[in-house]
Amino acid sequence: MVASVTSAIPASAPLAADQVPRRQTRVLSVGRALRQYTAPNPAERNSACEVYLQVGMDEGDSWLLLALLATLLDQPFYSELRTKQQLGYIVQSSVTESDGVRALVLSVQSSVLPPPQVEERIDTFLRSFRDTLAALSDAELDAYREALAVQATDVDKRLGQQAGRLWSEIVQRRYDYGRPWRTASRVRKVTRQQLLAFYDRVLAPGAPETRRLATHVFDQKGSPPSLVLDPLPDAFFPRPPDRSASLRAAAATAREV
Repeated sequence: MVASVTSAIPASAPLAADQVPRRQTRVLSVGRALRQYTAPNPAERNSACEVYLQVGMDEGDSWLLLALLATLLDQPFYSELRTKQQLGYIVQSSVTESDGVRALVLSVQSSVLPPPQVEERIDTFLRSFRDTLAALSDAELDAYREALAVQATDVDKRLGQQAGRLWSEIVQRRYDYGRPWRTASRVRKVTRQQLLAFYDRVLAPGAPETRRLATHVFDQKGSPPSLVLDPLPDAFFPRPPDRSASLRAAAATAREV
């Protein structure tokens, strides 16, 4: 099969490294971008809204704060929009990572309200969650911190699980094999002030550094006559740097010492 394919392709030199196709993640502009679509299935009666809040690459404590805030937010978000408001069967929040770029994603599938109103409900929740976060007792915050720390180190129970974790470090060219234990140590030191400052700066509606992509998918009966497709920037996050050289240098220094 390989010989058959190569014989059909004209002989040429291998692609240069910068010409090899690879997936890239856009750097969203500060503010809100809206993309609206119509569901292709005419029998679909549900619409959906997804709010993607981009945080970025692993810098400082941003990922750590994002992970803890996502843990604190998960159950209240489901309880408010799914249990109390009964907007739809699917209500979920999660942290997503693509090419080393992380974000908080809030998703609601609903046959009750159209996507623009669902997004308004999400924003109402986010505003009220700020008060919930500020009022969280020290004991509750400590319990969440400890739970996340334990979760971070609950690894390597099976050979396949360990191999997956190590291979993920290799694929990302990070090679930080002790990351879970350092993460656990750092998360235990996160303060309420750090969480509130990060929330107000990045995640809250209208925050000065928020980078939001709102996606609305309408059912065909409820789709508006014209859809909004805001342009997205052509800037992309760089590929995470290869840390192998710096790690080899550090190891060589350690051996000399």
